[in-house]
Amino acid sequence: MQAVVRFLRSLGIYLSVVVGGITLFLILAPVFGYLPYSDRPGPGWYGSFPGLSLRAFFSNAGKMLEFGVFFSVVFLTAGIIIVGAIRLLELVVRPPNTVRVSGGLISALLTGFWMLGAGWYISAGWPLLILSIVLGAVAGACCLPRKGSTAHVGA
Repeated sequence: MQAVVRFLRSLGIYLSVVVGGITLFLILAPVFGYLPYSDRPGPGWYGSFPGLSLRAFFSNAGKMLEFGVFFSVVFLTAGIIIVGAIRLLELVVRPPNTVRVSGGLISALLTGFWMLGAGWYISAGWPLLILSIVLGAVAGACCLPRKGSTAHVGA
C-alpha cells in the first residue's frame, strides 16, 4: 500500500511539473504578445507587452486552465509509464546518476511524444513542444528519482 502511495505521489509530481509548467506558459505567453496555440492565424507573435487587458487575461487564464485539465488527462498515461520506468531503473541500475540521466532522457522523449499529440489537437507551436521536453527532462532527472542511493525494496 505504501508503494502505491509513493507511486501516486511521484505521478502527481510529474503532472505538476509538466502540466503545471505548460499551463503556466499558456496563461502568461499572451501577456507578452505571443499566441502559443491556434489554427488561424497560427502560433506566433501578434502583439506587444502588455498583450492583454486585465479582463482578457482572466478570461484567457480560465480557458487555459481548461487546457490544463485536458493535458492532465493526456499526460496521465505518459506519467504512469515514466514513473514506472524510473522505479524499474532504480531497482536494476545501481549508480544514481545513471538513473537520473536515463530517467531524464526517457521522460523528455515520452513527454515530447505525448505533447506532439496534444499539441496537434490544440495547434500548439514549437515553443510549447520544446518547453514540454525540457519540463519532462527536469521531472525525470531531478524530481522523480529518489534521493541518495538507488531504491530498495522496503524503501
